[in-house]
Amino acid sequence: MNRLLLPLLAALTLGAGSAVTFGGLNVTPRGPQNLNLETGATDLPQGGTATDAHAGIRLSAARMQLQPGERLSAQAATLTTRQGGTLRAPSLSYDLRQGTVTASGGVTYQDARLKNLTANRMVLHVKTGFVSALGGVEVQIPQLRAASLVFDAQTAQVLLTGPYRYRAGQNTAESTEARGALLLTFSGNRVLRVNASPDAAALGRFAPYLK
Repeated sequence: MNRLLLPLLAALTLGAGSAVTFGGLNVTPRGPQNLNLETGATDLPQGGTATDAHAGIRLSAARMQLQPGERLSAQAATLTTRQGGTLRAPSLSYDLRQGTVTASGGVTYQDARLKNLTANRMVLHVKTGFVSALGGVEVQIPQLRAASLVFDAQTAQVLLTGPYRYRAGQNTAESTEARGALLLTFSGNRVLRVNASPDAAALGRFAPYLK
Protein backbone atom coordinates (compact mmCIF):
# COMPACT_ATOMS: atom_id res chain seq x y z
CA MET A 1 0.00 0.00 0.00
CA ASN A 2 1.26 3.47 -0.81
CA ARG A 3 2.82 4.90 2.36
CA LEU A 4 1.36 8.31 1.57
CA LEU A 5 -2.12 6.86 2.07
CA LEU A 6 -1.48 5.48 5.54
CA PRO A 7 -1.86 8.81 7.44
CA LEU A 8 -5.07 9.46 5.53
CA LEU A 9 -6.50 6.07 6.43
CA ALA A 10 -5.59 6.52 10.10
CA ALA A 11 -8.12 9.33 10.52
CA LEU A 12 -11.71 9.68 9.44
CA THR A 13 -13.94 12.75 9.56
CA LEU A 14 -17.61 12.04 10.11
CA GLY A 15 -20.40 14.50 9.48
CA ALA A 16 -22.64 15.89 12.19
CA GLY A 17 -25.34 13.49 13.24
CA SER A 18 -27.60 12.29 16.00
CA ALA A 19 -26.53 10.99 19.40
CA VAL A 20 -24.03 8.14 19.52
CA THR A 21 -22.76 5.97 22.39
CA PHE A 22 -19.15 6.10 23.57
CA GLY A 23 -18.38 3.65 26.38
CA GLY A 24 -21.52 4.35 28.40
CA LEU A 25 -21.79 8.00 27.41
CA ASN A 26 -24.56 9.25 25.15
CA VAL A 27 -22.93 11.96 23.02
CA THR A 28 -24.57 14.44 20.66
CA PRO A 29 -21.95 16.34 18.61
CA ARG A 30 -22.59 19.89 17.33
CA GLY A 31 -20.49 19.41 14.23
CA PRO A 32 -18.17 16.92 12.54
CA GLN A 33 -16.36 14.17 14.43
CA ASN A 34 -12.71 13.37 13.76
CA LEU A 35 -12.11 9.68 14.43
CA ASN A 36 -8.61 8.27 14.80
CA LEU A 37 -8.87 4.76 13.38
CA GLU A 38 -5.70 3.58 15.11
CA THR A 39 -6.53 4.65 18.66
CA GLY A 40 -10.32 4.92 18.53
CA ALA A 41 -10.10 8.45 19.94
CA THR A 42 -12.69 10.92 18.67
CA ASP A 43 -12.28 14.70 18.57
CA LEU A 44 -15.36 16.94 18.52
CA PRO A 45 -13.89 20.32 17.49
CA GLN A 46 -17.27 22.07 17.77
CA GLY A 47 -18.18 20.33 21.01
CA GLY A 48 -21.58 18.99 21.92
CA THR A 49 -23.30 17.34 24.88
CA ALA A 50 -22.52 14.13 26.73
CA THR A 51 -24.84 12.37 29.18
CA ASP A 52 -24.04 9.60 31.64
CA ALA A 53 -27.51 8.40 32.65
CA HIS A 54 -26.16 5.92 35.19
CA ALA A 55 -24.09 8.55 37.00
CA GLY A 56 -26.71 11.27 36.56
CA ILE A 57 -24.44 13.85 34.96
CA ARG A 58 -24.79 15.94 31.79
CA LEU A 59 -21.96 17.83 30.13
CA SER A 60 -22.04 20.57 27.52
CA ALA A 61 -18.76 21.85 26.08
CA ALA A 62 -17.32 23.96 23.28
CA ARG A 63 -14.89 21.15 22.38
CA MET A 64 -14.53 17.51 23.42
CA GLN A 65 -12.13 14.60 23.04
CA LEU A 66 -13.22 11.03 23.78
CA GLN A 67 -11.28 7.87 24.40
CA PRO A 68 -14.08 5.24 24.57
CA GLY A 69 -14.32 3.51 27.93
CA GLU A 70 -11.47 5.55 29.37
CA ARG A 71 -11.75 9.33 29.36
CA LEU A 72 -13.67 12.34 28.15
CA SER A 73 -11.87 15.69 28.05
CA ALA A 74 -13.72 18.96 27.49
CA GLN A 75 -13.00 22.67 27.18
CA ALA A 76 -15.31 25.58 28.08
CA ALA A 77 -17.52 23.07 29.87
CA THR A 78 -20.69 23.13 31.97
CA LEU A 79 -21.61 20.02 33.92
CA THR A 80 -24.81 19.35 35.89
CA THR A 81 -25.32 16.59 38.47
CA ARG A 82 -28.24 14.49 39.65
CA GLN A 83 -28.05 16.28 43.01
CA GLY A 84 -28.69 19.66 41.32
CA GLY A 85 -25.12 20.94 41.21
CA THR A 86 -23.70 22.97 38.32
CA LEU A 87 -19.97 23.05 37.64
CA ARG A 88 -18.31 25.34 35.08
CA ALA A 89 -14.66 25.13 34.07
CA PRO A 90 -12.30 26.13 31.26
CA SER A 91 -11.06 22.53 31.22
CA LEU A 92 -12.19 19.22 32.71
CA SER A 93 -11.55 15.53 32.40
CA TYR A 94 -13.97 12.68 33.17
CA ASP A 95 -12.11 9.49 34.08
CA LEU A 96 -14.70 6.84 33.25
CA ARG A 97 -12.83 4.06 35.03
CA GLN A 98 -12.24 5.94 38.27
CA GLY A 99 -15.59 7.72 38.18
CA THR A 100 -14.09 11.15 38.79
CA VAL A 101 -14.51 14.49 37.04
CA THR A 102 -11.51 16.78 37.57
CA ALA A 103 -11.86 20.46 36.63
CA SER A 104 -9.19 23.13 36.74
CA GLY A 105 -8.43 26.71 35.80
CA GLY A 106 -10.87 28.99 37.64
CA VAL A 107 -13.63 26.54 38.46
CA THR A 108 -17.07 27.58 39.74
CA TYR A 109 -19.76 25.44 41.34
CA GLN A 110 -23.14 25.97 42.94
CA ASP A 111 -26.14 24.05 44.18
CA ALA A 112 -29.01 24.62 46.61
CA ARG A 113 -26.56 24.95 49.54
CA LEU A 114 -23.38 26.44 48.08
CA LYS A 115 -23.67 29.60 45.98
CA ASN A 116 -20.82 30.80 43.76
CA LEU A 117 -18.10 28.47 45.01
CA THR A 118 -14.77 29.11 43.31
CA ALA A 119 -11.54 27.11 43.59
CA ASN A 120 -8.31 26.36 41.75
CA ARG A 121 -9.35 22.74 41.20
CA MET A 122 -12.47 20.69 41.81
CA VAL A 123 -13.13 16.97 41.76
CA LEU A 124 -16.59 15.45 41.45
CA HIS A 125 -16.65 11.87 42.73
CA VAL A 126 -19.44 10.40 40.65
CA LYS A 127 -19.82 7.12 42.54
CA THR A 128 -20.15 8.64 46.02
CA GLY A 129 -21.51 12.12 45.26
CA PHE A 130 -18.70 13.87 47.17
CA VAL A 131 -17.47 17.19 45.74
CA SER A 132 -13.93 18.39 46.54
CA ALA A 133 -12.74 21.97 46.08
CA LEU A 134 -8.99 22.37 46.47
CA GLY A 135 -6.92 25.54 46.67
CA GLY A 136 -8.13 29.12 47.11
CA VAL A 137 -11.68 28.12 48.03
CA GLU A 138 -14.26 30.89 48.39
CA VAL A 139 -18.06 30.70 48.68
CA GLN A 140 -20.43 33.65 48.49
CA ILE A 141 -23.31 31.94 50.37
CA PRO A 142 -22.64 30.80 53.03
CA GLN A 143 -19.82 33.29 53.34
CA LEU A 144 -16.58 31.38 53.74
CA ARG A 145 -13.08 30.79 52.49
CA ALA A 146 -10.74 27.88 53.11
CA ALA A 147 -7.72 25.98 51.85
CA SER A 148 -10.05 23.17 50.81
CA LEU A 149 -13.69 22.13 51.06
CA VAL A 150 -15.42 18.77 50.74
CA PHE A 151 -19.20 18.40 50.41
CA ASP A 152 -20.98 15.13 51.21
CA ALA A 153 -24.33 15.16 49.42
CA GLN A 154 -25.68 12.17 51.35
CA THR A 155 -25.26 13.69 54.81
CA ALA A 156 -25.55 17.35 53.68
CA GLN A 157 -22.28 18.15 55.45
CA VAL A 158 -19.35 20.33 54.41
CA LEU A 159 -15.85 20.06 55.84
CA LEU A 160 -13.50 23.06 55.62
CA THR A 161 -9.78 22.71 56.22
CA GLY A 162 -7.55 25.52 57.34
CA PRO A 163 -6.71 28.16 57.19
CA TYR A 164 -10.44 28.90 57.01
CA ARG A 165 -12.97 31.61 57.85
CA TYR A 166 -16.74 31.18 58.08
CA ARG A 167 -19.18 33.99 58.78
CA ALA A 168 -22.94 33.94 59.35
CA GLY A 169 -24.40 37.25 60.50
CA GLN A 170 -22.44 38.32 63.56
CA ASN A 171 -21.05 34.82 64.15
CA THR A 172 -17.57 34.00 62.86
CA ALA A 173 -15.50 30.83 63.04
CA GLU A 174 -11.95 30.91 61.82
CA SER A 175 -8.57 29.21 62.10
CA THR A 176 -5.14 30.26 60.88
CA GLU A 177 -3.74 26.75 61.27
CA ALA A 178 -3.30 24.40 58.34
CA ARG A 179 -4.67 21.54 60.46
CA GLY A 180 -7.80 23.43 61.44
CA ALA A 181 -11.13 21.85 60.41
CA LEU A 182 -14.73 23.08 60.53
CA LEU A 183 -17.77 20.86 59.93
CA LEU A 184 -20.99 22.46 58.68
CA THR A 185 -24.26 20.51 58.72
CA PHE A 186 -27.07 21.74 56.49
CA SER A 187 -30.81 21.44 56.84
CA GLY A 188 -32.32 22.21 53.48
CA ASN A 189 -30.27 25.11 52.12
CA ARG A 190 -29.36 26.59 55.52
CA VAL A 191 -26.51 25.80 57.91
CA LEU A 192 -27.97 24.02 60.95
CA ARG A 193 -24.82 23.28 62.99
CA VAL A 194 -21.21 24.47 63.07
CA ASN A 195 -18.61 22.20 64.68
CA ALA A 196 -15.04 23.47 65.09
CA SER A 197 -13.92 20.14 66.61
CA PRO A 198 -15.16 17.32 64.36
CA ASP A 199 -14.37 13.86 65.69
CA ALA A 200 -11.98 11.34 64.14
CA ALA A 201 -14.81 9.43 62.43
CA ALA A 202 -16.02 12.54 60.61
CA LEU A 203 -12.50 13.55 59.61
CA GLY A 204 -11.80 10.03 58.39
CA ARG A 205 -14.90 10.04 56.19
CA PHE A 206 -13.75 13.20 54.39
CA ALA A 207 -9.99 12.46 54.34
CA PRO A 208 -9.90 10.48 51.04
CA TYR A 209 -11.41 13.46 49.21
CA LEU A 210 -8.85 16.02 50.37
CA LYS A 211 -6.08 14.73 48.09
